[in-house]
Amino acid sequence: MSGSWTIDPNTMVSLRLSEAERAVQNSDLDRALIEAEELLDENPAHARGLAIAAHAALGMGDILTALAALNRFVELHPPDARILQSLAAARFEAVDYSGALAAAEQATALDPSVGAAWHYQGLALERIGKTDEAAQRFKKANDVDSKAFPLPVGWDDIPWTDLLDVALEGLPQPLQVFYDGVPIRWENFPAVEDLLENYPPLSPFTDALYRGKLPEGGDPWKDRPKHVTLFRGNLSRPSADHGDIIQRLMEALVHESLHWLGITEVPN
Repeated sequence: MSGSWTIDPNTMVSLRLSEAERAVQNSDLDRALIEAEELLDENPAHARGLAIAAHAALGMGDILTALAALNRFVELHPPDARILQSLAAARFEAVDYSGALAAAEQATALDPSVGAAWHYQGLALERIGKTDEAAQRFKKANDVDSKAFPLPVGWDDIPWTDLLDVALEGLPQPLQVFYDGVPIRWENFPAVEDLLENYPPLSPFTDALYRGKLPEGGDPWKDRPKHVTLFRGNLSRPSADHGDIIQRLMEALVHESLHWLGITEVPN
């Protein structure tokens, strides 16, 4: 007896969902996203599939995929506070600060116990210059969970120049030479236009950015960036401990120099 058989579409969706849920439980985000996308191929409007796809993509830093899943979710289904909080996080990473604020405010209107939503309200308000309102929202987040959302410390009293000197001295010798003569500037946070120069956008949590373009045929060891900007607001979080800041400064300086040099490993 010959013939072919197929799996009922509803059964296939159920199997895909089970595999995606298992991958989430195992923190296998790559697998979770694959299974969720396969599920959505079977049923593009599946609410849990969209939620898993968004969760996995956010965790992997794939902001555009996360935003697409979340936007489709809120278009097709009534969102709960957790979905709205995820939407706020994705919008913030996409440098849509007003959109992040709106989604986070909707989240806390539904459930004031979602501390992350208060925190993202603070982040968004801070980036658009409303520092007093931002402080109030950070306090709300801290009231919900003081361990997960410690109150941000002011960075004005941190001895940035001294810490930078220590960080530079801790770099491998070739990178110390590289930075010799490269102007270092300070800002509180990256400018929106600088983040949006890239696609996908650079994260608002970026610690450093170099400016300049290597001339065609130029030597990246000799033709250095015009300057490197370091961002106090990001570098002072989540910890304002001087040792932690020095470590973050070193990591940021290494990252920017390797990117300029077009190499992936620190030279000896």
